[in-house]
This record gives sequence, structure tokens and C-alpha cells, in this order.
Amino acid sequence: MRLIVHMGFHKTASTHLQELLNHHSAALAERGIWYQHQAGYAAHHDTANPLLVGDTGPFEAMIAAAKAAGAHTMILSSENLEGVVFNPEIALLIERVAADHGVVDIEWHAVIRAPGAYFESLHSQLSWHTYADSLTMFTEIMRKGVLFLPEPHDGPGATPYWFFCFDYHAFLAGFAAMPGRRLFVHDYEDRDPYPGWRIADRLGVCDLLVEPPEEERCNHRLPRDRAVDFFRARLREAAGDAATWAIVREAIETNLAANLATVPIYAEAVGQRYHASYLTAIEQFGCSDQPEPRRYARG
Repeated sequence: MRLIVHMGFHKTASTHLQELLNHHSAALAERGIWYQHQAGYAAHHDTANPLLVGDTGPFEAMIAAAKAAGAHTMILSSENLEGVVFNPEIALLIERVAADHGVVDIEWHAVIRAPGAYFESLHSQLSWHTYADSLTMFTEIMRKGVLFLPEPHDGPGATPYWFFCFDYHAFLAGFAAMPGRRLFVHDYEDRDPYPGWRIADRLGVCDLLVEPPEEERCNHRLPRDRAVDFFRARLREAAGDAATWAIVREAIETNLAANLATVPIYAEAVGQRYHASYLTAIEQFGCSDQPEPRRYARG
């Protein structure tokens, strides 16, 4: 059996591709391709998050289900697996467990986008879970080429950590240096009919994935006013009681306004710093030689 690991990355329309695969999981299974159907959110976060802390149980169960269905290919898709690039032990664990269960071929797939655009979109997205300070993000990314967030949100099954890659070539080249590891990098801008379509084309299933998912299920970038509301809510939660909120509220509003105003400036600098790395990663690991896409049926 072949294993396709779609690692995301974050903010590259991963949810759109996952919705397509999830919606057509039964038709895919008829062709021998196993995308384990998710009743709610279409990504395999419930399998990926345990893997990030060394728990292989859900992953092994997914492989068993794929084999029981007679599949020749299994797809594991979660943008939380972007962290695997920075945690080599987890990549090796996935490969070892897969091999132990009869997987003979593994492909690692990542979709990447221009670093400046990634910075802006990610800053907005993080308002769902935490308070993302643009200056802190900028400093970490410019110094290290990566942003690390431990324990971004609480609760059962929560993501244990996030890594967000900006110096694409440096880290992906290191990831791909493992002998026998096959890495395929896709450009977010190669988006007709949708970003990541070459993964589906590589599987020969573009003809199945022709019904666009509902817009509200695609995790588009939050508009500014919603991001402001979410950031304010995260800060209110951190303050805790009403008395503390009364003390800090004015200062928080000042910092929040500055945070949001500076995002485009920092994004421009991040984009300039890592643009060459982005292009080199696509050049070295890209799939631009694949056939032309089959487009959505119109009617």
C-alpha cells in the first residue's frame, strides 16, 4: 500500500482539498484510495495530533481500516503535520509504523505560499486560538525562519504545538535529505482549479473532485473586524476577572490597534527575506511537470 501524507501547510487551502476528499471518500474508496471519512471537520487532526506526541494508535487504526477496505493508497491529511518537518523523530515514527503495517511507498506533500502573504493570513487565523502579536511573530520568523507555538489551545484532542515554516528551502531540503524520502512541494499560486490540485491529479482522481465544497466550510481568511473581535476575546480571557480587565482594557486596545496596523509592514519584510527560499523550494521539489488540470464542471 502507498501512503500519501499531505502536511498542509497552514493557510494554503488545505481545508478546501480536505473537504473535496472527505465529501468524495466513498467514490475514492471504490478506486482503491482511502481517505478516512470525518463526520465533522474534514481534516485528519484526530490522527495527526496524537502522532505529534508519539501516539500511533489512531494512525494504526486508519491503516487497518484502509487495508480492510482493500485500498492500494491511503491519504493522511492535516496541516498540523507541518510540525513534522521540524520534528524528525515524528517523521521517522510515521515511516516506521507505516512500514510495519505493510506500506511500501510513502510520499510527503506540502503546499507552500509566498511568505509575506503567509504571514498576513496566519496572523489573522491565529485569532481563533490565541493572541498573535505581529512584532513577536516578525522577530521570531526573521531570526529563525520558523514560528513555533506550544499548546496553542486547550481541551481534549487539542493540538500540542504548531510550527509554521517561512524559510521553506532550508527546512524542506533538510527534511528531504533522509535517504529514500520522497517530498513533493506544490505552489499555492498554482491554483486553477484549486491549490494542491496536483496531489489529486497524481492520484488520478481529478475527475471525481469536481463539486466545490460549501464556502463556509473552507476556512477562508478572517476579515479584519472578525479578527479584531477574536483577538479582543482572547485578551479578555487572559485578563480573567472584571477588575483586571478594567485596569488593562485601555492599554489592550492601544496595543491591539498597533498590532493590526503593523501586520502589512512586517509581512512585506518577511516576504522579501524568504522569497528566494520559496522559489528555490518550488524549483527543487515542485511538480510543475505534471499534466494540465481537469477543471470543475460548469453548469
